[in-house]
Amino acid sequence: MLSAILSVALVLGTITAIPSVMMAVRDQLYSIVLTDVLAIGWLVALWRWRTLSFTARSWNFLLIVYGVGVFFLFKVGPVSQIYLMAVPVLAALLLGLRPAIFVLVLNAVTLISIGYAFDINLQFDRYHDRPFLRWVIITLNFTFISSVITVSCAVLLRRLEESLRKHLQISLSLQAEQKSLKHANEELRLISAAVENLNDMVMITDNNLNENGPHLVFVNKAFERSTGYSRDEAIGSNLEMLYGPNSDIHEIHRIRSAMSTRHAIRSEIISYTKSKEEFWLEVDIRPINNHQGVCTHYVAIERDITDRKKAELDIYRLAFFDVLTGLPNRRLLRDRMSVQLANAQRTGNFSAVLFIDLDHFKTINDARGHATGDILLIEVANRLSHLLREVDTVARIGGDEFVVLVDSLDSHIEIAGKLALTIAEKIRHALSQDFLINDQNYSSSCSIGVSLMPKAGQNVDDLLRESDTAMYRAKSAGRNQIAFFEGNMQTEVEHRLTLERDLAKALEQNELQMVMQAQVNYAGVAVGAELLMRWHSKERGMVSPAIFISLAEESGLIVKLGDWVLSEACNILKSLQLEGHHFPLSINVSPKQFRQKDFVDKVTATLAAQEISGKNLIFEVTEGLFIDNLQETIARMSKLSALGIRFSIDDFGTGYSSLNYLKRLPLYELKIDKSFVQDIPGDANGTAIVGSILSMAKQFGLKVVAEGVETEEQANYLIANDCDSMQGFLYSRPTAPDVWMANQIQVKAQLQA
Repeated sequence: MLSAILSVALVLGTITAIPSVMMAVRDQLYSIVLTDVLAIGWLVALWRWRTLSFTARSWNFLLIVYGVGVFFLFKVGPVSQIYLMAVPVLAALLLGLRPAIFVLVLNAVTLISIGYAFDINLQFDRYHDRPFLRWVIITLNFTFISSVITVSCAVLLRRLEESLRKHLQISLSLQAEQKSLKHANEELRLISAAVENLNDMVMITDNNLNENGPHLVFVNKAFERSTGYSRDEAIGSNLEMLYGPNSDIHEIHRIRSAMSTRHAIRSEIISYTKSKEEFWLEVDIRPINNHQGVCTHYVAIERDITDRKKAELDIYRLAFFDVLTGLPNRRLLRDRMSVQLANAQRTGNFSAVLFIDLDHFKTINDARGHATGDILLIEVANRLSHLLREVDTVARIGGDEFVVLVDSLDSHIEIAGKLALTIAEKIRHALSQDFLINDQNYSSSCSIGVSLMPKAGQNVDDLLRESDTAMYRAKSAGRNQIAFFEGNMQTEVEHRLTLERDLAKALEQNELQMVMQAQVNYAGVAVGAELLMRWHSKERGMVSPAIFISLAEESGLIVKLGDWVLSEACNILKSLQLEGHHFPLSINVSPKQFRQKDFVDKVTATLAAQEISGKNLIFEVTEGLFIDNLQETIARMSKLSALGIRFSIDDFGTGYSSLNYLKRLPLYELKIDKSFVQDIPGDANGTAIVGSILSMAKQFGLKVVAEGVETEEQANYLIANDCDSMQGFLYSRPTAPDVWMANQIQVKAQLQA
């Protein structure tokens, strides 16, 4: 700035000095010429002398202007004040306010002292007689104007300086920020290039866990290559766009839970490409927090580990599975048997080991070759796998030998043995069916040895040895047989299995029939009847319902028998109505039959086929029906009630007696179990129970049927306590419907006579 001022002053001063020097030479005023030349020379020296300090050069410049002003005060007069006025202004500009004030004082002293001492003529005509007062007035006015201009310039320059300093700081800060931003942009460019070219998939989502979020905001090229989705297709979707039917739902919930709590999570999960091809992903998801610690995004690094998983699976299969059939091998079987044996010893539930050996397999192998034999083994493995539950294990331990581990049969050894034999018989029957291999049928059979666990001191080797021994016993008995290692149980379970087979054939051979037992009122008049099933076997004679009904329940045959009972009941009901007997018939419906999904449809179809209403049908159900899925049971009963069917609780008081279901279910009547009726009126406890049931039924508006009435005393007590109807040998025995109707005709004839 000083150099610029010196340059301007030198140029303008030279231009001003030329005419002044010329006039001074003409007028022979050589002092003016000398002063101008000295001033110009001094300016030139200051302009060129750059090594001199800024302060020294500034004071020299001020001294030149001051000297010229003082000289002109002598020679010119009023013009000098212009130069003197410029000195403090320049001092304020170059050096600041304090030097400017000093120069103001110097100017004032110079004016009043030199002007008064030398009586300088400034063309101020007043106070010629008082010269000192005259110069005081001139000095004050000059100083006032100079001060105002100087201070104004100083304040303006100070503020300008502060503003420039701030702008300089801002400029320096912006330069630093620009440099930092440039560095950050370069770093970001490198990171972006690295992420884009990674082989691992990188996905970034927002933190919106609602509205089917979080949503993807970035995916790299590896994502597009691996999944087949373009970036535009992915942005806005969520991470679950890669999941499918075989993705582990537990792992998905674990990932969601971790993200909802802002935690990092690592997982391995089956994923799907756009073309629905499966591949394994190793997923590493981490939250991204801002400087305040608030999660703003999630980053997911995902790696395709399909090859690794396939290798792991291959190693696992080679170690634990049979290469030909894909079934567990001996090693995995022993592990599972160890676990199951420990579990059986802890819980007391019996399990079974079935050792299966194919009969005459070597003959097929030798005659048709090992390829045909291998296909047969694969087919055997498939049949065994489809027969059993997921919790059971089917293993091939070598050659044509298979082992089945059946889990948790029952806590009673007799029942467990029966169930094991049932399963073994199903396997024997399945493997005795022909195998179609290369358009040719091959017949086969198997011998099965069965051993139960746990026993005291029993281990895995014992189990395999026992079941193997039992299998050889079956082979020695003629093959295609089942043998238990426990000899004393063999006869009983075989008898039960034979009985089950015969019961399954009883319907086809017309060995089952329905009988009816009347339900009478206080006057002995039939107001209803219960239909009961009887089995007259051609080989066994009459089989007790206590035996074959429980067997049907355990084996599942009860559903088929129940359908037959329903159809027979509709036929009998139709025949009764044709003969003029209009009262309801009761039939027993088992819980297993009632819980069949198509039970209501079957009932509806049967009623429609027989063209009868359900108003004269009563379904007797046991209290065990109400233990599980009560809401579903109520809904199903309501649908049947809409058909006119009424419900009765059989054997009331012997099972799950609860007032809760009595008030919620659409019930019609209760049947007092004969175990209570046989004790009245002599037994106080039995009498109290029957009385309570009668009283309670009346409160709920339910009818009551007392079954097992065999004596007059029992009947009199029930009649006296307002029992609606009674059933038992006192009034009638179970009779075939046609016989019952014939008896009724005879009774009517006798009454008319």
